[in-house]
Amino acid sequence: MLVSLNSFRLYELVKKYAQVEDKHILVIDNTKWFYLDAAKQTQVKDYHTEIPTDEVGEIFSNNITCYAFDTQTIATETAHTWLPKNTDLADKDFFIECYVVTPSGGIPYTNDDVANPNPDPG
Repeated sequence: MLVSLNSFRLYELVKKYAQVEDKHILVIDNTKWFYLDAAKQTQVKDYHTEIPTDEVGEIFSNNITCYAFDTQTIATETAHTWLPKNTDLADKDFFIECYVVTPSGGIPYTNDDVANPNPDPG
């Protein structure tokens, strides 16, 4: 028999961290990049010129990267500047999902216009 160990999803962990630290968290999910072939990975990396050079290594070395900001405005502006919305891309392989989580657990911004903006279904 399998017994639940009270597991946590990423959203729940980020929400708790945002609440405890009173920060707005930008979550970048670059998981699908790791499934692309090397040539396509290079194209995707080269396409995202708005990501600061110091952060390129971080974002393209990890499936999930989180950044904490003092305000929702800064977190949202950073997300919007670094990573375009999926609907603004001609090549869907260039899409890197991101969203902002507030200290109250809200998600005021996501760059995925076709997905449910709240990854917490309940």
